[in-house]
Amino acid sequence: MGSILKPVLGWHMEDYNYPLADVSHLSDSERKDLRMRGMHMPKQLYSDEEFEQWVTVYVLHMFYETSKYDGWSEEEKQQSAMEVAALKRARWYHAKWFEAWKKEHLQPLVDDLVEEARCCAQYSWQELYSLELKKLRCMRAYFFGLAGADRDGNFGFNRWIDACIRLLEYLEWDGSNITDEQALRMNTRNVDDIVSPDLVKLYEEAPLPGERKDEYCFDKAFYGRQIYVRKMERLYYHIRLNKMREWWD
Repeated sequence: MGSILKPVLGWHMEDYNYPLADVSHLSDSERKDLRMRGMHMPKQLYSDEEFEQWVTVYVLHMFYETSKYDGWSEEEKQQSAMEVAALKRARWYHAKWFEAWKKEHLQPLVDDLVEEARCCAQYSWQELYSLELKKLRCMRAYFFGLAGADRDGNFGFNRWIDACIRLLEYLEWDGSNITDEQALRMNTRNVDDIVSPDLVKLYEEAPLPGERKDEYCFDKAFYGRQIYVRKMERLYYHIRLNKMREWWD
């Protein structure tokens, strides 16, 4: 029979495999009251010490005071009782940590998003990108703190959401923060579907930065930024189309 639970990623249950709390000083009625209060959602428990006592009462009742596991050996009961205890502890302490972490790290990002949505005119596509950027930053912070993340805050799809955030940091400024070096090293192949051939020709024929003949002549980096930001835009939507649904799987 053996184990009845699978490890829960992000809760690091191995951190909670310590001995059960001593409840020998509690009467039968006190144990029953504690067990019932701990069954509420949210739990009617008022300290970590009381919670640890509830865990003990809960697993003892589950494995030794009911007939459900009568066919199990003592070793199997003890192993599974500790697994259940570790899971309950992980949920309890992760919830406490997440609430404190959310207040300090997530709420400021949410407030920034709300302020942006309240104040911007939302008539410009750049403003919409700015809102998307702030929303994704909120999501990135939220997912970092979920139980599904590992010890380093990785949650499987973080590279995709990080890529979208990085792209939006350029898109909201229409590529004005693209460096000359980036613009000059850009590959212009396969851009016919997002920019006109005339723009590509201007880019290829334009003088390098510092080699302009007059102030009315735009250099290669100027045209390169226009193409580069469109390539970033296409990649952003490509990631959203093909990867966004995986963020919640």
